[in-house]
Amino acid sequence: KESSAASDVYKRQIIMSDKSNNTNHSPDSLNEIPSVDWLDLEHNRDKFFKDLRYALEECGFLILTNAPGFEDEFQQRAFSEVRKFFDSPMDFKKESSLENSPYVRGYSSPRPPELGRAQVIESFQYGFDEEPLYAHDDESQSIHERFFRGPNTWPDSERLPGFKPTLNDLNTAYHRLTLKLGELIVESLGEDPAEFRQYFNLDEPYLFASLNHNFSMDAIVADRRDLIRDEYAKFSSAVTGAHIDGPPFVALLINDRPGLQVVAGEGQWMNAPVTCRTAEGDYNVPVVPGSVVVNTGGSLMHLSEGRYSATVHRVNTTMIPDGDTRISMPYFLLPTMQGDLVPFGKSGASTNDDVGYNAGRNRGANAAANLMRTYPKLTGRWWEKEFAALKTAQQQEEKAETEAAFKLAAERGDRYQEKLSGS
Repeated sequence: KESSAASDVYKRQIIMSDKSNNTNHSPDSLNEIPSVDWLDLEHNRDKFFKDLRYALEECGFLILTNAPGFEDEFQQRAFSEVRKFFDSPMDFKKESSLENSPYVRGYSSPRPPELGRAQVIESFQYGFDEEPLYAHDDESQSIHERFFRGPNTWPDSERLPGFKPTLNDLNTAYHRLTLKLGELIVESLGEDPAEFRQYFNLDEPYLFASLNHNFSMDAIVADRRDLIRDEYAKFSSAVTGAHIDGPPFVALLINDRPGLQVVAGEGQWMNAPVTCRTAEGDYNVPVVPGSVVVNTGGSLMHLSEGRYSATVHRVNTTMIPDGDTRISMPYFLLPTMQGDLVPFGKSGASTNDDVGYNAGRNRGANAAANLMRTYPKLTGRWWEKEFAALKTAQQQEEKAETEAAFKLAAERGDRYQEKLSGS
Protein backbone atom coordinates (compact mmCIF):
# COMPACT_ATOMS: atom_id res chain seq x y z
CA LYS A 1 0.00 0.00 0.00
CA GLU A 2 1.11 3.56 -0.68
CA SER A 3 2.05 5.36 2.53
CA SER A 4 0.62 8.81 3.29
CA ALA A 5 4.08 10.06 4.31
CA ALA A 6 5.47 9.01 0.96
CA SER A 7 2.65 10.66 -0.95
CA ASP A 8 3.53 14.01 0.64
CA VAL A 9 6.91 13.83 -1.10
CA TYR A 10 5.06 13.74 -4.38
CA LYS A 11 2.78 16.76 -4.01
CA ARG A 12 4.70 18.83 -6.54
CA GLN A 13 4.32 15.94 -8.98
CA ILE A 14 0.56 16.49 -8.91
CA ILE A 15 1.12 19.92 -10.40
CA MET A 16 3.29 18.37 -13.10
CA SER A 17 0.57 15.84 -13.81
CA ASP A 18 -2.03 18.55 -14.30
CA LYS A 19 0.25 20.39 -16.75
CA SER A 20 1.45 17.40 -18.73
CA ASN A 21 0.38 16.98 -22.36
CA ASN A 22 -0.43 13.34 -23.00
CA THR A 23 -0.01 13.74 -26.77
CA ASN A 24 3.59 14.93 -26.53
CA HIS A 25 6.04 12.19 -27.50
CA SER A 26 9.16 14.31 -27.84
CA PRO A 27 12.47 12.99 -26.45
CA ASP A 28 12.18 15.53 -23.63
CA SER A 29 8.89 14.11 -22.40
CA LEU A 30 7.92 10.67 -21.16
CA ASN A 31 4.19 10.18 -21.61
CA GLU A 32 4.11 6.51 -22.50
CA ILE A 33 5.94 3.48 -21.15
CA PRO A 34 9.18 2.91 -23.12
CA SER A 35 9.67 -0.28 -25.11
CA VAL A 36 12.75 -2.47 -25.52
CA ASP A 37 12.97 -4.98 -28.38
CA TRP A 38 14.53 -8.31 -27.40
CA LEU A 39 15.52 -8.90 -31.03
CA ASP A 40 17.88 -5.92 -30.82
CA LEU A 41 20.16 -8.11 -28.71
CA GLU A 42 21.10 -9.92 -31.90
CA HIS A 43 20.71 -7.18 -34.48
CA ASN A 44 21.63 -3.97 -32.64
CA ARG A 45 23.06 -4.66 -29.18
CA ASP A 46 24.03 -1.04 -28.54
CA LYS A 47 20.45 0.07 -29.16
CA PHE A 48 19.13 -2.64 -26.82
CA PHE A 49 21.24 -1.40 -23.91
CA LYS A 50 20.56 2.25 -24.67
CA ASP A 51 16.81 1.58 -24.64
CA LEU A 52 17.06 -0.59 -21.52
CA ARG A 53 18.98 2.02 -19.54
CA TYR A 54 16.63 4.79 -20.59
CA ALA A 55 13.52 2.79 -19.64
CA LEU A 56 14.81 1.75 -16.23
CA GLU A 57 16.41 5.07 -15.31
CA GLU A 58 13.60 7.33 -16.45
CA CYS A 59 10.51 5.17 -16.00
CA GLY A 60 11.12 1.99 -14.05
CA PHE A 61 8.69 0.19 -16.34
CA LEU A 62 9.22 -1.08 -19.86
CA ILE A 63 7.44 -3.10 -22.52
CA LEU A 64 9.71 -5.93 -23.63
CA THR A 65 8.66 -6.73 -27.18
CA ASN A 66 9.33 -10.05 -28.93
CA ALA A 67 9.85 -11.59 -25.50
CA PRO A 68 11.20 -15.15 -25.88
CA GLY A 69 8.69 -17.76 -24.79
CA PHE A 70 5.78 -15.31 -24.78
CA GLU A 71 4.62 -15.44 -28.38
CA ASP A 72 0.97 -14.52 -28.98
CA GLU A 73 -0.03 -18.15 -29.52
CA PHE A 74 1.28 -19.11 -26.08
CA GLN A 75 -0.31 -16.10 -24.37
CA GLN A 76 -3.65 -16.89 -26.00
CA ARG A 77 -3.47 -20.42 -24.59
CA ALA A 78 -2.49 -19.16 -21.13
CA PHE A 79 -5.33 -16.65 -20.91
CA SER A 80 -7.82 -19.22 -22.19
CA GLU A 81 -6.88 -21.76 -19.51
CA VAL A 82 -6.82 -19.17 -16.74
CA ARG A 83 -10.23 -17.80 -17.69
CA LYS A 84 -11.62 -21.36 -17.64
CA PHE A 85 -10.52 -21.62 -14.02
CA PHE A 86 -11.91 -18.25 -12.93
CA ASP A 87 -15.17 -18.90 -14.82
CA SER A 88 -15.64 -22.13 -12.86
CA PRO A 89 -18.20 -22.38 -10.02
CA MET A 90 -17.06 -20.96 -6.69
CA ASP A 91 -17.37 -24.33 -4.93
CA PHE A 92 -14.92 -25.80 -7.43
CA LYS A 93 -12.43 -22.96 -7.06
CA LYS A 94 -12.52 -23.16 -3.28
CA GLU A 95 -11.43 -26.81 -3.43
CA SER A 96 -7.96 -25.45 -4.21
CA SER A 97 -8.17 -22.69 -1.60
CA LEU A 98 -5.04 -20.86 -0.51
CA GLU A 99 -5.99 -21.59 3.07
CA ASN A 100 -5.50 -25.35 2.60
CA SER A 101 -1.71 -25.01 2.61
CA PRO A 102 0.82 -22.88 4.53
CA TYR A 103 2.88 -22.27 1.37
CA VAL A 104 0.89 -19.42 -0.26
CA ARG A 105 -0.33 -21.62 -3.11
CA GLY A 106 -3.90 -21.78 -4.35
CA TYR A 107 -7.13 -19.81 -4.81
CA SER A 108 -8.10 -16.65 -2.94
CA SER A 109 -11.73 -15.49 -3.24
CA PRO A 110 -12.71 -11.82 -3.63
CA ARG A 111 -12.98 -9.66 -0.57
CA PRO A 112 -16.52 -8.34 -0.05
CA PRO A 113 -17.16 -5.43 -2.45
CA GLU A 114 -19.44 -3.74 0.08
CA LEU A 115 -16.31 -2.64 1.96
CA GLY A 116 -15.93 0.13 -0.62
CA ARG A 117 -12.60 -1.03 -1.95
CA ALA A 118 -11.40 0.30 -5.28
CA GLN A 119 -10.85 -3.21 -6.62
CA VAL A 120 -12.74 -6.47 -6.51
CA ILE A 121 -10.24 -9.23 -7.27
CA GLU A 122 -9.83 -12.98 -6.96
CA SER A 123 -6.50 -14.69 -7.47
CA PHE A 124 -4.54 -17.92 -7.69
CA GLN A 125 -0.97 -18.17 -6.36
CA TYR A 126 1.52 -20.71 -7.67
CA GLY A 127 5.21 -21.44 -8.10
CA PHE A 128 7.49 -24.37 -8.77
CA ASP A 129 6.12 -27.62 -7.37
CA GLU A 130 8.53 -28.61 -4.60
CA GLU A 131 8.57 -30.73 -1.53
CA PRO A 132 8.72 -28.55 1.58
CA LEU A 133 12.27 -27.98 2.79
CA TYR A 134 11.04 -28.02 6.39
CA ALA A 135 7.77 -28.30 8.27
CA HIS A 136 6.02 -24.96 8.33
CA ASP A 137 6.02 -24.92 12.14
CA ASP A 138 9.67 -25.93 12.59
CA GLU A 139 10.81 -22.81 14.42
CA SER A 140 14.43 -23.94 14.35
CA GLN A 141 14.50 -22.97 10.64
CA SER A 142 14.37 -19.54 9.00
CA ILE A 143 10.90 -18.27 8.18
CA HIS A 144 11.63 -17.96 4.45
CA GLU A 145 12.69 -21.61 4.23
CA ARG A 146 9.36 -22.65 5.73
CA PHE A 147 7.20 -20.18 3.82
CA PHE A 148 8.27 -19.96 0.18
CA ARG A 149 9.19 -23.53 -0.77
CA GLY A 150 6.40 -26.09 -1.12
CA PRO A 151 3.87 -27.79 -3.40
CA ASN A 152 1.16 -26.04 -5.39
CA THR A 153 -2.52 -26.50 -4.56
CA TRP A 154 -3.98 -27.47 -7.93
CA PRO A 155 -7.63 -27.70 -8.97
CA ASP A 156 -9.02 -31.04 -10.21
CA SER A 157 -7.07 -31.93 -13.38
CA GLU A 158 -9.94 -33.96 -14.81
CA ARG A 159 -12.14 -30.87 -14.96
CA LEU A 160 -9.35 -28.54 -16.11
CA PRO A 161 -6.76 -30.76 -17.83
CA GLY A 162 -4.89 -27.86 -19.45
CA PHE A 163 -4.55 -25.62 -16.40
CA LYS A 164 -1.61 -27.19 -14.58
CA PRO A 165 0.59 -27.88 -17.63
CA THR A 166 -0.02 -24.37 -18.96
CA LEU A 167 0.96 -22.75 -15.66
CA ASN A 168 4.05 -24.92 -15.43
CA ASP A 169 5.02 -23.76 -18.93
CA LEU A 170 4.32 -20.15 -17.96
CA ASN A 171 6.37 -20.40 -14.78
CA THR A 172 9.30 -21.90 -16.69
CA ALA A 173 9.12 -19.23 -19.40
CA TYR A 174 9.00 -16.45 -16.81
CA HIS A 175 11.91 -17.88 -14.85
CA ARG A 176 14.14 -18.30 -17.90
CA LEU A 177 13.38 -14.80 -19.13
CA THR A 178 13.97 -13.25 -15.71
CA LEU A 179 17.37 -14.90 -15.33
CA LYS A 180 18.45 -13.76 -18.80
CA LEU A 181 17.07 -10.26 -18.38
CA GLY A 182 18.59 -9.91 -14.91
CA GLU A 183 22.10 -10.40 -16.21
CA LEU A 184 21.46 -7.87 -18.97
CA ILE A 185 20.20 -5.35 -16.43
CA VAL A 186 23.41 -5.74 -14.42
CA GLU A 187 25.43 -5.32 -17.62
CA SER A 188 23.45 -2.16 -18.44
CA LEU A 189 24.69 -0.74 -15.14
CA GLY A 190 28.26 -1.27 -16.29
CA GLU A 191 28.85 -4.13 -13.85
CA ASP A 192 29.82 -7.77 -14.27
CA PRO A 193 26.70 -9.83 -15.14
CA ALA A 194 28.12 -12.65 -13.01
CA GLU A 195 27.19 -10.58 -9.95
CA PHE A 196 23.54 -11.26 -10.70
CA ARG A 197 24.15 -14.97 -10.15
CA GLN A 198 25.22 -14.32 -6.56
CA TYR A 199 21.59 -13.64 -5.71
CA PHE A 200 19.57 -15.52 -8.35
CA ASN A 201 19.95 -19.03 -9.67
CA LEU A 202 18.05 -22.04 -10.96
CA ASP A 203 18.58 -24.13 -7.83
CA GLU A 204 17.05 -21.74 -5.29
CA PRO A 205 14.05 -20.15 -7.01
CA TYR A 206 12.58 -17.83 -4.43
CA LEU A 207 9.58 -16.37 -6.18
CA PHE A 208 5.87 -15.88 -6.08
CA ALA A 209 3.56 -15.81 -9.07
CA SER A 210 -0.08 -14.91 -9.30
CA LEU A 211 -3.11 -15.07 -11.55
CA ASN A 212 -5.26 -12.01 -10.88
CA HIS A 213 -8.88 -11.63 -11.95
CA ASN A 214 -10.05 -8.02 -11.62
CA PHE A 215 -13.74 -7.15 -11.96
CA SER A 216 -15.08 -3.95 -13.48
CA MET A 217 -16.88 -1.12 -11.67
CA ASP A 218 -20.23 -2.91 -11.79
CA ALA A 219 -18.87 -5.31 -9.13
CA ILE A 220 -18.56 -2.36 -6.73
CA VAL A 221 -21.56 -1.60 -4.53
CA ALA A 222 -23.63 0.97 -6.44
CA ASP A 223 -23.62 3.67 -3.77
CA ARG A 224 -19.80 3.58 -3.58
CA ARG A 225 -19.00 3.80 -7.30
CA ASP A 226 -18.89 7.61 -7.52
CA LEU A 227 -16.59 7.67 -4.49
CA ILE A 228 -14.25 5.16 -6.13
CA ARG A 229 -14.21 7.16 -9.37
CA ASP A 230 -13.35 10.29 -7.39
CA GLU A 231 -10.48 8.46 -5.68
CA TYR A 232 -9.04 7.35 -9.02
CA ALA A 233 -9.28 10.92 -10.30
CA LYS A 234 -6.89 11.99 -7.54
CA PHE A 235 -3.19 11.66 -8.14
CA SER A 236 -2.62 10.03 -4.75
CA SER A 237 -5.18 8.00 -2.81
CA ALA A 238 -4.95 5.39 -0.07
CA VAL A 239 -8.03 3.69 -1.55
CA THR A 240 -6.74 2.79 -5.01
CA GLY A 241 -3.88 0.51 -4.00
CA ALA A 242 -0.95 2.41 -5.52
CA HIS A 243 2.26 0.70 -4.43
CA ILE A 244 5.77 -0.41 -5.28
CA ASP A 245 6.95 -4.02 -5.42
CA GLY A 246 9.38 -4.07 -2.52
CA PRO A 247 10.98 -7.53 -2.21
CA PRO A 248 11.42 -8.48 -5.92
CA PHE A 249 14.31 -7.68 -8.24
CA VAL A 250 11.95 -7.17 -11.17
CA ALA A 251 8.35 -8.13 -11.84
CA LEU A 252 7.15 -9.52 -15.18
CA LEU A 253 3.53 -9.39 -16.28
CA ILE A 254 1.19 -10.28 -19.13
CA ASN A 255 -2.38 -8.95 -19.24
CA ASP A 256 -5.42 -9.14 -21.48
CA ARG A 257 -7.42 -5.98 -20.61
CA PRO A 258 -6.60 -2.35 -19.77
CA GLY A 259 -6.16 -1.24 -16.18
CA LEU A 260 -2.48 -1.15 -15.23
CA GLN A 261 -1.16 2.39 -14.67
CA VAL A 262 2.35 3.62 -13.86
CA VAL A 263 3.73 6.85 -12.40
CA ALA A 264 6.77 8.10 -14.29
CA GLY A 265 8.02 10.87 -16.52
CA GLU A 266 6.69 14.24 -15.41
CA GLY A 267 4.60 12.54 -12.74
CA GLN A 268 1.37 11.62 -14.51
CA TRP A 269 -0.33 8.26 -14.43
CA MET A 270 0.47 6.46 -17.69
CA ASN A 271 -1.54 3.55 -19.10
CA ALA A 272 0.29 0.29 -19.72
CA PRO A 273 -0.38 -1.63 -22.93
CA VAL A 274 -2.13 -4.98 -23.12
CA THR A 275 0.07 -7.91 -24.12
CA CYS A 276 -2.64 -10.17 -25.56
CA ARG A 277 -5.99 -9.34 -27.16
CA THR A 278 -8.61 -11.87 -26.05
CA ALA A 279 -11.80 -9.89 -26.82
CA GLU A 280 -13.24 -7.68 -29.52
CA GLY A 281 -13.81 -3.96 -29.14
CA ASP A 282 -11.80 -0.86 -28.34
CA TYR A 283 -9.24 -1.46 -25.60
CA ASN A 284 -8.37 2.26 -25.32
CA VAL A 285 -4.71 1.33 -24.81
CA PRO A 286 -2.22 -0.21 -27.25
CA VAL A 287 -2.13 -3.98 -27.67
CA VAL A 288 1.40 -5.32 -28.17
CA PRO A 289 1.18 -9.07 -28.90
CA GLY A 290 4.06 -11.20 -27.72
CA SER A 291 5.28 -8.61 -25.22
CA VAL A 292 5.88 -8.65 -21.47
CA VAL A 293 5.56 -5.72 -19.05
CA VAL A 294 8.65 -5.35 -16.84
CA ASN A 295 9.00 -3.19 -13.75
CA THR A 296 11.72 -2.66 -11.17
CA GLY A 297 11.38 -3.82 -7.58
CA GLY A 298 12.89 -2.68 -4.33
CA SER A 299 15.76 -5.18 -4.51
CA LEU A 300 16.95 -3.76 -7.82
CA MET A 301 16.54 -0.23 -6.47
CA HIS A 302 19.02 -1.08 -3.71
CA LEU A 303 21.39 -3.22 -5.81
CA SER A 304 21.67 -0.38 -8.35
CA GLU A 305 22.01 2.26 -5.58
CA GLY A 306 18.92 4.06 -6.82
CA ARG A 307 19.87 4.35 -10.48
CA TYR A 308 16.93 2.08 -11.25
CA SER A 309 14.13 3.09 -8.90
CA ALA A 310 11.11 1.00 -7.95
CA THR A 311 8.08 2.62 -9.56
CA VAL A 312 4.62 3.33 -8.17
CA HIS A 313 1.79 1.60 -10.02
CA ARG A 314 -1.85 0.57 -9.60
CA VAL A 315 -4.77 -1.16 -11.30
CA ASN A 316 -7.47 1.33 -12.31
CA THR A 317 -10.84 -0.42 -12.07
CA THR A 318 -12.55 2.33 -14.07
CA MET A 319 -10.59 1.30 -17.18
CA ILE A 320 -12.03 -2.24 -17.26
CA PRO A 321 -15.10 -2.25 -19.56
CA ASP A 322 -18.40 -2.65 -17.70
CA GLY A 323 -19.48 -6.25 -17.51
CA ASP A 324 -15.99 -7.44 -18.40
CA THR A 325 -13.03 -8.61 -16.33
CA ARG A 326 -9.26 -8.32 -16.53
CA ILE A 327 -6.71 -11.11 -16.21
CA SER A 328 -3.10 -10.35 -15.31
CA MET A 329 -0.35 -12.83 -14.57
CA PRO A 330 2.50 -11.22 -12.59
CA TYR A 331 5.71 -13.03 -11.70
CA PHE A 332 8.10 -11.84 -8.99
CA LEU A 333 11.64 -13.16 -8.63
CA LEU A 334 13.23 -12.57 -5.23
CA PRO A 335 16.95 -12.75 -4.39
CA THR A 336 18.28 -15.57 -2.26
CA MET A 337 17.44 -14.75 1.31
CA GLN A 338 20.73 -15.15 3.15
CA GLY A 339 22.74 -12.09 4.15
CA ASP A 340 22.69 -8.49 2.99
CA LEU A 341 22.16 -7.20 -0.50
CA VAL A 342 25.49 -5.66 -1.51
CA PRO A 343 25.08 -3.22 -4.42
CA PHE A 344 26.55 -4.40 -7.70
CA GLY A 345 30.21 -3.46 -7.95
CA LYS A 346 30.58 -2.90 -4.19
CA SER A 347 32.56 -4.96 -1.71
CA GLY A 348 30.50 -4.72 1.46
CA ALA A 349 27.02 -4.12 2.81
CA SER A 350 25.97 -0.72 4.05
CA THR A 351 22.90 1.18 5.08
CA ASN A 352 21.59 3.20 2.16
CA ASP A 353 18.97 5.76 3.20
CA ASP A 354 18.57 6.95 -0.41
CA VAL A 355 16.80 3.68 -1.23
CA GLY A 356 15.38 2.93 2.21
CA TYR A 357 17.63 -0.04 2.93
CA ASN A 358 19.24 -0.87 6.28
CA ALA A 359 22.14 -3.30 6.46
CA GLY A 360 21.30 -6.33 8.57
CA ARG A 361 17.69 -6.49 7.44
CA ASN A 362 16.05 -9.91 7.66
CA ARG A 363 15.05 -9.99 4.02
CA GLY A 364 13.39 -13.39 4.21
CA ALA A 365 11.17 -12.26 7.07
CA ASN A 366 10.35 -9.04 5.20
CA ALA A 367 9.28 -10.91 2.05
CA ALA A 368 7.25 -13.46 4.01
CA ALA A 369 5.46 -10.80 6.07
CA ASN A 370 4.66 -8.89 2.89
CA LEU A 371 2.63 -11.84 1.61
CA MET A 372 1.22 -12.73 5.01
CA ARG A 373 -0.38 -9.29 5.17
CA THR A 374 -1.83 -9.73 1.68
CA TYR A 375 -3.61 -13.00 2.56
CA PRO A 376 -5.05 -12.59 6.07
CA LYS A 377 -7.11 -15.81 6.04
CA LEU A 378 -4.06 -17.92 5.25
CA THR A 379 -2.07 -16.04 7.86
CA GLY A 380 -4.73 -16.50 10.50
CA ARG A 381 -4.73 -20.25 9.98
CA TRP A 382 -1.01 -20.99 9.56
CA TRP A 383 1.14 -17.98 10.44
CA GLU A 384 -0.65 -15.87 13.03
CA LYS A 385 2.15 -15.92 15.62
CA GLU A 386 4.90 -15.32 13.05
CA PHE A 387 3.08 -12.41 11.44
CA ALA A 388 2.43 -10.77 14.79
CA ALA A 389 6.18 -10.83 15.43
CA LEU A 390 7.18 -9.63 11.96
CA LYS A 391 4.58 -7.10 10.86
CA THR A 392 5.94 -3.99 12.57
CA ALA A 393 9.42 -4.31 11.10
CA GLN A 394 7.99 -5.15 7.66
CA GLN A 395 5.72 -2.10 7.66
CA GLN A 396 8.60 0.18 8.68
CA GLU A 397 10.85 -1.24 5.97
CA GLU A 398 8.11 -0.95 3.35
CA LYS A 399 7.47 2.66 4.34
CA ALA A 400 11.15 3.53 4.03
CA GLU A 401 11.42 1.91 0.59
CA THR A 402 8.22 3.53 -0.66
CA GLU A 403 9.31 6.97 0.50
CA ALA A 404 12.66 6.44 -1.22
CA ALA A 405 10.90 5.42 -4.44
CA PHE A 406 8.68 8.50 -4.35
CA LYS A 407 11.69 10.72 -3.70
CA LEU A 408 13.64 9.24 -6.60
CA ALA A 409 10.60 9.59 -8.86
CA ALA A 410 10.19 13.22 -7.84
CA GLU A 411 13.83 13.85 -8.70
CA ARG A 412 13.22 12.19 -12.04
CA GLY A 413 10.29 14.54 -12.63
CA ASP A 414 12.45 17.53 -11.76
CA ARG A 415 14.94 16.47 -14.43
CA TYR A 416 12.15 16.55 -17.00
CA GLN A 417 11.01 19.97 -15.93
CA GLU A 418 14.57 21.25 -16.32
CA LYS A 419 14.73 19.79 -19.84
CA LEU A 420 11.38 21.27 -20.80
CA SER A 421 12.34 24.70 -19.50
CA GLY A 422 15.63 24.54 -21.39
CA SER A 423 17.73 25.09 -18.29
